Amino acid sequence: MGRIIGIDYGKVRIGFAISDENAIIAQPKPFIPAGKTLKETARRLAEEISKHSPSTIVIGLPLHMSGKESPMSEEVRKLVPLLEELCQTQVVLWDERLSTAQIERELKMAEVSRKKRTPIIDSLTATLILQNFLDRSRM
Repeated sequence: MGRIIGIDYGKVRIGFAISDENAIIAQPKPFIPAGKTLKETARRLAEEISKHSPSTIVIGLPLHMSGKESPMSEEVRKLVPLLEELCQTQVVLWDERLSTAQIERELKMAEVSRKKRTPIIDSLTATLILQNFLDRSRM
């Protein structure tokens, strides 16, 4: 199956996670700073993605609780064709509703300070998105 990349898109930081070669376990990687434009962001992501030669890229789709599109989900949808072209890899959208809230809650329960949460929350969210995808794919 090969490695799979997980992405939690944000306008400032982009969470990044990668699976093992058997696509069973997701692990976080350092976040990637977003670019000033979507094209620049796609280029930065493609640069990092190319280091891992993934079989698939999974991007969290931030929908409203009602399931309707949000402004961020529309931006993620614009990012997909840019990444597919730059990486020549299939990109899958994955419903990420409540994933950031779940990670935030877990970090608070672990008494991780806000200052320490900020640089890791995006990549932990990407890890959760990717792990959910991996678990569902094995069913």
